[in-house]
Amino acid sequence: MKTLNRYMAKEVALSVLMVLAALLMLWVFYDLLAELGALKALNGAQFAVLVAATVPGHLYELLPVAALIGTLFTLAQLAGNSEYSVMRTSGVSILQVASVLLGVSLVIAVVVFVVGEYVVPRAEQVILRVRAFSGTTQFVARPFESGFWFKDGNTFINIGSVLPDGALRRVRIFEYADNTHLGRSLIAESGAFEIGQQWRLDRVTETTFKTNVTVQQHPNMTWNTVLTPNMLSVLQVEPERLSIAGLWEYIGHLRANKQDARRFEVALWGKFFYPLATCVLMLLALPFAQIQQRAGGVGMRIFVGILLGLVFIVCNKLFSYLALLHEWPPFLGAILPGIIFLSAGAVMLYRLERR
Repeated sequence: MKTLNRYMAKEVALSVLMVLAALLMLWVFYDLLAELGALKALNGAQFAVLVAATVPGHLYELLPVAALIGTLFTLAQLAGNSEYSVMRTSGVSILQVASVLLGVSLVIAVVVFVVGEYVVPRAEQVILRVRAFSGTTQFVARPFESGFWFKDGNTFINIGSVLPDGALRRVRIFEYADNTHLGRSLIAESGAFEIGQQWRLDRVTETTFKTNVTVQQHPNMTWNTVLTPNMLSVLQVEPERLSIAGLWEYIGHLRANKQDARRFEVALWGKFFYPLATCVLMLLALPFAQIQQRAGGVGMRIFVGILLGLVFIVCNKLFSYLALLHEWPPFLGAILPGIIFLSAGAVMLYRLERR
């Protein structure tokens, strides 16, 4: 039995990798076509980095779908070669086959979680930095571990992070009186755009360097700068591409300021449940192995797999929007698609087994 389990697991894993490679190449090709217009502002190395940085995001989105199509392909091949029929007549139960698929799907789910939590957020930052800091701009800007640094004339600006609503966190401004002498520094906990080129800085420590060094505390103050929300918008990542830690921190920020955090709560729950979608989709492929070969060959089952994968992606988006629109509990928008697909697979399998 262990030999049979290893054989099935190996075949499924190889099929998933093959399908994933094909889908990734297709999506990267589309990215190349979509980003051709950016070649005017980017050099060859920047363009290559931009396209390569989109791969983790596609990997995160496509792995569950590739798992479904790869499982369907493997089961169709086993059924076509009568191997699946021999397994069943030899005493292998549906639960045993499902346990093999579940074991493979859990490994893939861990990969999906790791990619979504650690790789995708960093890749998105790379994409935003390449797009934001390429070509000719009105100021010089560079990203570092301490945040984003901007140079506007004799003023150096450090922004720790840009929140999804455009607010700034951990703002530091260093104004030089000339090329060598620091005239003033401002350190603010947060900042928000007001109008024109004006920002409101909150909880500011102002240090002036003249004959004597003076330090003043301000609850808030106005800051004039060439930076605008449009310039900083390229530094923001979509909620679904943030890490769990980043989402949790921002949800806490919104709640502390009595703002609506449902959009980010839905994204947070989605980060937990989306990897488990791999298990649901792979188990959903199991009923198709029960269908007689004359009911459809490998090509037909792959088409069904692609169709189911697309429907699943659409349902994920749809229920996220419905949860926001109808004010459902945030976890419902993330878990309902999985429950619906798992229930559909269980009903199909039950009806086929009863025949």
